[in-house]
Amino acid sequence: MAFIQGKNGATYAPGYFLAYNDENVTRETRQIAQAGATVVGDTKYVKMGTPYPSNDGNAIGLLYEDVDVTTGDMPGSVVTANADVYEDRLPVALAAEAKTALAAKGFKFTATAPAVTRPY
Repeated sequence: MAFIQGKNGATYAPGYFLAYNDENVTRETRQIAQAGATVVGDTKYVKMGTPYPSNDGNAIGLLYEDVDVTTGDMPGSVVTANADVYEDRLPVALAAEAKTALAAKGFKFTATAPAVTRPY
């Protein structure tokens, strides 16, 4: 995954929390609520990897990319099925109920992303 410099500081490319960002991952457009957004200066946004719509048994997916909700609720891409997720790359720890609900939709979870070693 790529590292990008965003207007709110350094951010990661969409899907950074996914082990495999390919055609098998199902994404759907959903309305992302402004409530609970992170505030940075004049901007409000919901972070990539946030459980949607909530971090409980009602979770149906994870937000694929940061969504700017400064002007109100906005559409955003939500990963809803068949995803391998690195839990240490999510902005919040998943509640047990959310993890169970997502696992029923084909999500698989790995506690930590593998270390990346680069040759000299």
